[in-house]
Amino acid sequence: MNIEYLLIVIAIMSAATFATRLPPFVLFSSREQHPLLQFIAKYTPPMVMSVLVIYMLKSVDHLSAQGLYAAIALAVTIAVHLWRRNALMSIVAGTATFMACVQKIFFT
Repeated sequence: MNIEYLLIVIAIMSAATFATRLPPFVLFSSREQHPLLQFIAKYTPPMVMSVLVIYMLKSVDHLSAQGLYAAIALAVTIAVHLWRRNALMSIVAGTATFMACVQKIFFT
């Protein structure tokens, strides 16, 4: 591959990303309290958390070490969410805990 091809691909991808991100700002810029935006702001974090929990638990063997790691990570996620009420912080804390357990940081 040559550099011109890569630059063209990057330019097309950038234009497509910009074209898909711009319309919501243009359409909803004059209406701060639009019902659709209120719905999205209210229900997106719980939906994301639910999907992540279901995805994590769907293939876990609950009687293995991975099941223990998943339970610990889930407990940390719940605790951080109850403590800080911040979905992003909860997700990051739970993911970091699970990855630390899998990498045997806590159980060496």
